[in-house]
Amino acid sequence: MSIKFVTATLIGPAHIEQQRANQDAAKCKISNGFWVAAVADGMGSRKLSDIGSKLAVNIAIDVCMRSAFDISDKELVTLIYSNWLCELKASDISSNDAVTTLLLTWGNNKGQFRYFQVGDGEIVSNLRQLSSNETDTFSNETTGLGISKKLSDWLIGSTCLAEGEKGITLMTDGISEDIDDHVGFSSSVISNAKSKSCRALKKKLMTLLKAWPTPNHTDDKTIAVVILND
Repeated sequence: MSIKFVTATLIGPAHIEQQRANQDAAKCKISNGFWVAAVADGMGSRKLSDIGSKLAVNIAIDVCMRSAFDISDKELVTLIYSNWLCELKASDISSNDAVTTLLLTWGNNKGQFRYFQVGDGEIVSNLRQLSSNETDTFSNETTGLGISKKLSDWLIGSTCLAEGEKGITLMTDGISEDIDDHVGFSSSVISNAKSKSCRALKKKLMTLLKAWPTPNHTDDKTIAVVILND
């Protein structure tokens, strides 16, 4: 199985106006038959959430790449969370000032993959909704690293690629909340990716984010696309 990644992120008009940094972060990695993609959205009301989101994706990638693929859900989440807290403490940053969501997918070259989500956003393939903040698993209150206190705050799953499943998109709520058909959007992005280089697809995604069609949108927008080929 061949795998390629594309990420795109754009600071929202509100943060430009406030002269604040992009609160989102995205990172992907492939090594020794395993791949990981992570997206995070720092809570805008927290003054250092841009640091929290960048730490979250870096730590999530590193923990996955250092762990056995059959590690338990609880142990993986605990490792990510505890390492995130330790890094913040080492920088003398309160977790309350760095709250962030985290969306994570982790797979192997056999077509197996796992996904983890705390807070808003969507993880979607070209065929199905994987995780979603619209399910009963989530409360009505916003959560994330720095707020979550229990494993049940996370939406977690493990599955195999279905026939015809060619990719996965992870998107922050700056994108997902403006889209009604998440699977259709993901399918379109992944179909476009098949005929484009990573550089060309990134350029196309950035063009889309810059010309976002929703009136009066203000939020940062970030997407990671995992393209999977047999």
